[in-house]
Amino acid sequence: MSTDPRPTAYDISVSLHAAEVDAEPFDVFGAGASMKVLRRLRDGGLRSGLVTFPAGWRGGGALRAAAAVQIFVRSGAITLAGKRLAYGGFVVVPAGAVLPALASADGAEAIVILDDQATFEPVDGGDGAIITEDVFAVAPIVPVINGRVLEGFERRVLWEDAATGADTRLLRVPAGFEGTGGPSFHPVEEEIFCLEGDIAPDDVTPLLPGSYLWNPRFAVHGFHEHSRTGCLLLEWHDGLWAFHRYEGVMAEV
Repeated sequence: MSTDPRPTAYDISVSLHAAEVDAEPFDVFGAGASMKVLRRLRDGGLRSGLVTFPAGWRGGGALRAAAAVQIFVRSGAITLAGKRLAYGGFVVVPAGAVLPALASADGAEAIVILDDQATFEPVDGGDGAIITEDVFAVAPIVPVINGRVLEGFERRVLWEDAATGADTRLLRVPAGFEGTGGPSFHPVEEEIFCLEGDIAPDDVTPLLPGSYLWNPRFAVHGFHEHSRTGCLLLEWHDGLWAFHRYEGVMAEV
């Protein structure tokens, strides 16, 4: 069993539903889109959000990214580099690579994830974007945590940053899942968006399609994980993810 002496807080995870978040203009990829912010960094910089592209939207052209940017299509469709990406389409633009010009004929909604200090410079062309037209075609693996094989689960790793260990993954949880291990924590920031089904990390925080959960680095969470119908989650981390069981006693803060 993995333990770690550094948990810093107890039960401070942040949960929200996209329906509860007000939209604001998002002109990073071109004028006319809007975003529901999921998380901002301490300096106010954007980390993640749900972007809506209206029907007939066209971006402002190709952009060179100073830090990594990821786009997961949740509904509708976007086009870039001659490809049409519908639900499950995924784009990663590593730091220094170029995001091709985006457009959406019929409208779309996408989860956008930006690394710290992400800025964009208009360019005439370039490459380096990693485009996955269908993430469900990525071969799944059965997760193993602390030597325990999680039968019925499927993990699809969509992207890994070789320099930092950061990753983005899809996790399918089986119906009737009941967590038995008790609270835990991770050494990285963990963000989770529910795409399908239902899941809850405890008895008071239900996650349904459109729900978002942020587990801060070293924050103890996961007091009664369970799912009735099963679910599909998009998860992303800002460093090398690891699972540590919490065995101490901490006061709520």
